[in-house]
Amino acid sequence: SVDLMQSLQLGGSPVSKLGELREGDRLPVPPKPTRRFRAVVAVFATHFLRSLLSKLRNRGTIYSTCLEAPLLAGLIAITLRSSPEGSYQFATALHIPAYLFLSATVAMFLGLTNSATEVLRDRPILRRERNCQPGAGSYVMAKFTALGLVAAIQCLAYLVVGNHFLEIDGMLPYLWLWMTLTAWTGTAMALVVSSIVKTERAALTAVPLLLVPQMLLAGALVPYREMNHGLFNNTREVRDSGGVPVPAIIMPLRYAYEGMIVAQATRNPFEAERIRLQRRIDRVRQRLQPMNAEQSERFELVKEGLRRLLASGANSPAEAEKLIARIRRISTSGTRIEVETMNVWPEHDPKARPASEFFVNERIDLLVREAETFRNDYRVTDRRIIFHALKKPIPFMSAKTAINTRQYVERDDEIETQKYCGIVLASIILGCGVFSTIIISRQNRETR
Repeated sequence: SVDLMQSLQLGGSPVSKLGELREGDRLPVPPKPTRRFRAVVAVFATHFLRSLLSKLRNRGTIYSTCLEAPLLAGLIAITLRSSPEGSYQFATALHIPAYLFLSATVAMFLGLTNSATEVLRDRPILRRERNCQPGAGSYVMAKFTALGLVAAIQCLAYLVVGNHFLEIDGMLPYLWLWMTLTAWTGTAMALVVSSIVKTERAALTAVPLLLVPQMLLAGALVPYREMNHGLFNNTREVRDSGGVPVPAIIMPLRYAYEGMIVAQATRNPFEAERIRLQRRIDRVRQRLQPMNAEQSERFELVKEGLRRLLASGANSPAEAEKLIARIRRISTSGTRIEVETMNVWPEHDPKARPASEFFVNERIDLLVREAETFRNDYRVTDRRIIFHALKKPIPFMSAKTAINTRQYVERDDEIETQKYCGIVLASIILGCGVFSTIIISRQNRETR
């Protein structure tokens, strides 16, 4: 007690020092403790469980997960279920591109609305726990993981219903990947908005401001060739040749829509197998060394497999998938006898249809073929980004071109469109995550 009285008389009490702080001064922030990996994981797990439980306890989240996404999918799919003549058939369906665009839009909308007010609601907790230095990075990662999990479930529920009504077979994993990536992009963007704004009304107002420009510049509502000339750098060579307007370069929904279109055109079971066989044939033809007897036999099997695939028919998508899988196995490790004895068309069955009609949509195929025509135009040697083309020029790489025996241009400075669009969306997610972390870190250091 004597020591305490002496310290009080000498002015050594921390209370007296705090009392001397003038208005506007900030309280001292304790030094950031050194955390081990186990402690970092524990902090992340705490934030994750807190975020996930807060979503699960909210009836609105349960309703949106179980009802909103399937109802939207059913409404969209039933409205767009149309063929030009007769009963509905996927091959001649008119609105599959519109369905993919609306699917990407719904995913972006779910990501934005699920996350627009999350940081605002947690701000009192973040202020209370700031002296413990919980780490803004762990909070943002945990929040994004929890919200991303909910968005992935919503996208899956949407696609199960929508693909069923529109008879889109064999594409659920790929379309789910693109919808989920789009929803995660919206989640990351909404976390940035939620960390900046001060009120929930401002956060919810920002959702249409982020979504509507993306819808206009995604290339689905208004074709790029019909847009304002002033949006293009070189109107004559870009606008009318499959080019992309300048504002669309920063629109995430454009990359999501393009990725879904190209995935539908190239990842369906029929086209995936056709492309695989064609690439094997092209690689063999480009070889300079002569083939031995075994390689020649295998090459003939691959060519025969491609011919059989193009002539295959079935009564149902499941039957067509089994036939395609059998052609793949025989062309890879089968024998000539198996190929010659394989029946690729049901005998005496008037209801049988070409296998391609179960998986290839004419509208999607037309979009991609037109884009490839612009990309492979031998008269143009400049590097160009062609909307819906199968490949994109790699940024910051010099153009090197070569013309093969089939007389179309191939560039070794290009990347597949799906990888290109995926990298762009992943970069947006990462950038928004870093930006959110910086903003929340600064807010945690401020005195309120």
